[in-house]
Amino acid sequence: MMRVSDTVPYGNGINMKNTAKQVAAPDRSRLDLPVCVYLIEHPRGLVLVDTGWCREISPEGEYEPGAVRKVLPAYLAVLYHPWLPKGMAVHEQLGAMGIRPEDLECILLTHLDPDHVSGLRHLKGAKRIVVAEDEYFWSCRTVYKARQPWNLWIDQPIERVFYRGSPLGPNHWAIDLFGDESVEMVNVPGHTDGQAAIIVRSGAKFVLLAADAAFSPRNWQENITPGVGFAEKWQRRSLQWIAEMADEPGCAAVLCSHDPEIEPQTIEF
Repeated sequence: MMRVSDTVPYGNGINMKNTAKQVAAPDRSRLDLPVCVYLIEHPRGLVLVDTGWCREISPEGEYEPGAVRKVLPAYLAVLYHPWLPKGMAVHEQLGAMGIRPEDLECILLTHLDPDHVSGLRHLKGAKRIVVAEDEYFWSCRTVYKARQPWNLWIDQPIERVFYRGSPLGPNHWAIDLFGDESVEMVNVPGHTDGQAAIIVRSGAKFVLLAADAAFSPRNWQENITPGVGFAEKWQRRSLQWIAEMADEPGCAAVLCSHDPEIEPQTIEF
């Protein structure tokens, strides 16, 4: 979970006013948003999408400022105000299903923000950890150096893969994980340059995991861009593409990483 200013999901612009509000917003005006991870049961093996918060950020399952500041810089601790209920860390949830890290065929990282990668420390032994090269490249440059603390993932054996030309996405870049279009990482820039949405496809049906290109359906339904990112123009293009995919007849669901209305669920197709 994270407790953030309403300008994070619904700021409708990237500007200094929104940035200041995100850091300085009083607790009473903040929103509680989930931090979701997704498990794909694929014929080639188990694929995990993102890893959520690490347990160390919230040892007792509550918001603990001292614990948070051992994991995140102070300015990110204030921005995210994170906590993690007991039993909800990624390894705790997988363990409850009888799944060990070494049972994971692949971990896909949609992008390298701390709420998506800090749980990596609990998953040593996974066969592959994959991130787009465009995301990794920019992680040490410009604003991302402040947003994406290296210590959360730099020691992990991350495999960097390149986007290639594709009919998918706002800029027609994607990565076909298994070479059969069953799991594809589609570049949806705006929140970060290299951010990937994930399409999981079986026959004519598919599920789209939108990462942080949208925080909830409200973003694309009302054309409201999130208030955190690097390029509002690309945020709008990514939202437009998500809206088009949501209207496709084969779309079983579009799931966002921080949708306040989302519930734990299983989708079969």
